[in-house]
Amino acid sequence: MRPVLRWPPWLGARVRRALAAGAAVAGAALACGWPHWRAQPAAAAVTLVCCGGFAVAGGLFAAGRTGRRTGAAFVAAAAAWAVTWAAAWNTGAAPLVSVFAQSVFFAAIGVGVLLYPAGRLEGAAARLWTAAAVVIMVGGQALLCAVSRPAWNGFAASVAWPALRPEHEVFHGVQRGLAAAMTLLAGALVVILVARLPRTGRLDRALTVPVAVAVTFGVSGALVVQSTLIGSDAELVDVLDVYLFQGVFATVLPLAFLGTALRARLAELTVAERMQRLLVGPLSVARVRDALRTVLGDDALDLWMWADGGYVDVDGRRMRAAPAGGAAGRRRHRVRTSGGEPLATVDLDAALGDHEPLVEAALVAGGRALETVRLQAAAQANLERAREARERLVRIQAAERERLAADLKHSAQQRLHALEEMLARLEGAAADPRAREHARTCRRELAEAVAELEALARGMHPAILADAGLGPAMELVAARTAVPVHLDMPPGRFPPEIESTLYFALCEALTNAVKHARADAIHLAVRPGPDGIAAEVRDDGVGGAAPDPGGGLAGLTDRVRALRGQVTVESPPGEGTTVRIVLPSGGAA
Repeated sequence: MRPVLRWPPWLGARVRRALAAGAAVAGAALACGWPHWRAQPAAAAVTLVCCGGFAVAGGLFAAGRTGRRTGAAFVAAAAAWAVTWAAAWNTGAAPLVSVFAQSVFFAAIGVGVLLYPAGRLEGAAARLWTAAAVVIMVGGQALLCAVSRPAWNGFAASVAWPALRPEHEVFHGVQRGLAAAMTLLAGALVVILVARLPRTGRLDRALTVPVAVAVTFGVSGALVVQSTLIGSDAELVDVLDVYLFQGVFATVLPLAFLGTALRARLAELTVAERMQRLLVGPLSVARVRDALRTVLGDDALDLWMWADGGYVDVDGRRMRAAPAGGAAGRRRHRVRTSGGEPLATVDLDAALGDHEPLVEAALVAGGRALETVRLQAAAQANLERAREARERLVRIQAAERERLAADLKHSAQQRLHALEEMLARLEGAAADPRAREHARTCRRELAEAVAELEALARGMHPAILADAGLGPAMELVAARTAVPVHLDMPPGRFPPEIESTLYFALCEALTNAVKHARADAIHLAVRPGPDGIAAEVRDDGVGGAAPDPGGGLAGLTDRVRALRGQVTVESPPGEGTTVRIVLPSGGAA
C-alpha cells in the first residue's frame, strides 16, 4: 500500500494558496523584467523576493478571518507591481502598460489599507479618497502621457505612446502637479487612519497604529524616490531603479498587516494563560468581569450572571428584562454551560465582532470561573432582594410617619384644641369657684397633652421637612441647638425617603456632638454629587468617639445603610469628631 502524502500542519491549504500566489507573481515579475534582470542579478533577487513576499503576505491576510478584502487588494497590487517591470522590454505597448500598472499598484495599496478591518470603505472620507486616488493616479498618468513623448519618460521613441500634444514645459509642470497631488493624497490617507483611532476598540487600535506608521514610512519613501525623476528627462535605468526602491518601500505595508494578523492570532493562543493569571486567588463576579475587560481590551464590558431564573449584575441586582440586543456600538454574547443551560451574558464592544475567536477563547478560558461564581451570584441576588425589601420598608416607614404626623396635626390636635376652648368657656361660665378651679386644671393638663402631642408629631415627621425640605428643617434644628451650628445646605429638594433619612441621621449626629463632644462649634454640610449625596457633621470637641452597638451612632448607621448608604466616623482624641454620611443619589428635585 502506497503511503499517503500528508502536508505538515503549518502548511495548510490557505498557506499553500498564498505561496502559490507569491510564486506566480514572482514568476510574472521575472518574465516582465527579464531584459533588465540579466544584467542586474542582485536587483532581480531583491525584487523577486519583495514582489513574491508581497503577494504571499496578501494571500495569507486574505485567508484570515479579518482583512480578506485588504489581502485581496494587496495580491492585486503585487500583480500590478510585477506587470510594472514590463517597461524593461522597452518596446511596443509594454512601457505604456508599465506606467499604468504602477498607478494601479499604489491605488490598490491605498484602497487595501482603507478596507481594513471592516472589509468596506467606511465613511465619506474613505470613499472620497478612493475616487481621488483613481483620478490622480490613473487620470494624472493619462494626462502625463498625453503631454509628453516616450523619450522624456525614459523609453524608446518607437514605443506605443498616446502623445496628443507633447510640450516639454507642460510635461514638467504636470509632473510637479502630479507629485504634489500624490503627496496630498498620501497625507490624507494617514489623516484618515489617525482619525479612525478614537472610534476603534483597544484591540483594533493596537493593530492599526503599526499599519499607520508603515503607511507613513512606505508612502513617504516611495514619494521621495519618485521625486528624483521630476524636472529632467529620465533614462530607462533611472525609471527601473525607481521601480525597485518604490517596491521595497511598499513591501513594508503587507508585512505590517501580516504582523498584525500574527499578533491577533498570538493573542487568541495566549488568552487562556492570561485569564488564568488574572483569576488567581478568591473569585468573584466582579473579578471575572474585570479579567474579561483586561483580556478583551473593553473597559465598558459588563457581565450578567444567570441566577434563580433571571439575570443579575455583579452587585446582584436583577435585570428587569432579559438582555437581548446591546446599545449602539455594543453587542450581547450569551454564554451557556456544557449542558446547554444559561450561564451568563456579556455586553461587548461591537468592534470585538471582528475578533470572535478571541472572545470565544476568553469566555472558554473563563468558563470554569463563571461556573464557580454562579452560586455566589445567586447568593448575591438573594442578599440584594433583602436589601431592596429593607429599602422599600424604609420608604414605607417614612411615608407612614409623614401620614401619621399629618393625621395627628389635622385630626387629634384640632379636636383637642377645640376641647381646650370648650373648657375655657366652661371656666368663664361656671359660678362655683371650685368648678372654675377644676376647669382651669383640666385646661392646663389638656394644654400640656397637646404640647406633648405636637412634639410627638414633630418627632415622627416635622411638617417643615415635608413642606419646605431638608434645608429649612435643619435651619430650625440648628436654631434650637445649644451649640452654634454653621450650615452649608443645597437649595434643592431630594426624594422624601432621602430627606427623611438625612434629617434624622443629622439630628442624631448633632445630638451626639452636643451631649458628648463638649464642642464650641459644629459645622454641618450637605453636598449633592454625581455619585451620591454627601453629608458631614464636624465639631471641634474632645474627640475620641467610639460607636457603641446600642448608641445613637449605631442607630444612625443602621438607618443610612437601609438606603445603601455609608457612615464613617473620624474622631482622633483632642481633634474633634467628623461624621460623614453618603447616600446613593436619588436625584434632586
